[in-house]
Amino acid sequence: MSDFNLLWSTPLLRTSTEAVDLANQLRDVILDCENEGFRKKNSPQRSHENVFESEFDFLSWQRQPIPQFREMMVGYLGNFLKLVNEINDEDLKSLNFDNHCWFHIYRNGGYFQTHNHPNASWSVIYCVDPGDETPENESMAGHIMFTDPRHVNAYLDPANNGMRRDMSFNAIRLRLKPAELLIFPSYLYHTVEPYIGQRPRITIAANFWFGHNQ
Repeated sequence: MSDFNLLWSTPLLRTSTEAVDLANQLRDVILDCENEGFRKKNSPQRSHENVFESEFDFLSWQRQPIPQFREMMVGYLGNFLKLVNEINDEDLKSLNFDNHCWFHIYRNGGYFQTHNHPNASWSVIYCVDPGDETPENESMAGHIMFTDPRHVNAYLDPANNGMRRDMSFNAIRLRLKPAELLIFPSYLYHTVEPYIGQRPRITIAANFWFGHNQ
């Protein structure tokens, strides 16, 4: 009897929320807040000069449509947690969470260097606007790249370099569409490649950490 397993898998959800109107409303609000009063002070990781990073309290803002966006994001995250933890609604309600949430605006070659989020369990990236629909240079289109979290993946040969995606050592590179959302473990290292385009590239990111209700 054979027993084939996928061990140490990395869950990553990419889904369209289909709420493009909400994304457009968020875009207007975010661009309206692109000023020093909303810029993150003493960021834990210095961003490129052509990346605007907001303070980390975005989900607490009451300006419309941010409360609606918060409800949507938390809903997707809750369903994801039920799936990966095999828990039900009652189990989920027994949890409480804290978060940091912010927006990034990329212009004129802005990028974000490789990083992870070590003080959280789950991270979310929501695409408000990917920028130009057809960038002039595919390598300057603001792709998000995730790298293999295993630290023993140093040796490649013909017997392991062609494994299917869920076993592969290769990085994964994504260009998100408007209103698309990613959920992934916060330990995953990721990079935002440089973006050059006429229209700004805008994303909302969030980190979540959890505890049990008392």
